[in-house]
Amino acid sequence: MTKLFLVKALYNRWAGARLAAEMAKLSPEQLTAVCAVNFGSILAIANHLLLADRLWLNRFTGQGEPVASVDAVPYATLAALAAARHVEEDRAIAFAQRLDPQRLGSALSYRTTDGTPMALPLALCIDHFFNHQTHHRGQIHGLLGAYGVKAADIDLLGFERETATFAGLAG
Repeated sequence: MTKLFLVKALYNRWAGARLAAEMAKLSPEQLTAVCAVNFGSILAIANHLLLADRLWLNRFTGQGEPVASVDAVPYATLAALAAARHVEEDRAIAFAQRLDPQRLGSALSYRTTDGTPMALPLALCIDHFFNHQTHHRGQIHGLLGAYGVKAADIDLLGFERETATFAGLAG
């Protein structure tokens, strides 16, 4: 399972870069236009995704900037967002590379953003982390179409066909 989590971390970087290139085709007005989706705009969804990644990586590692809210938009430009995104992707890859398979059977104890104590299986939380990324990238991918951008495919199997990452990892 740790091999799969590493592949998903590497896939996240690949898919995020492809999606960022497509988002760059939009004007600042299109990126921030209010739309009837959670978080309210393409840029806001992208910021939420980054903040949620940071939040979960903090929970997994006990390191990194604290996250008070996953609803903020601290990165108003794609360039600033991309720089912050790169940092979190590096952290996710490093986390997956160092993940002890024995730890996957343990529970992750943390507090939700509203302060509620929680304990859930670590493996499930890690899988949620990657699934959450896919969910919100899919939202952005779909919203790009509303602005006439036919975004490149960003699915996991496309990543594997292009990179042979899973096939190339030992274990």
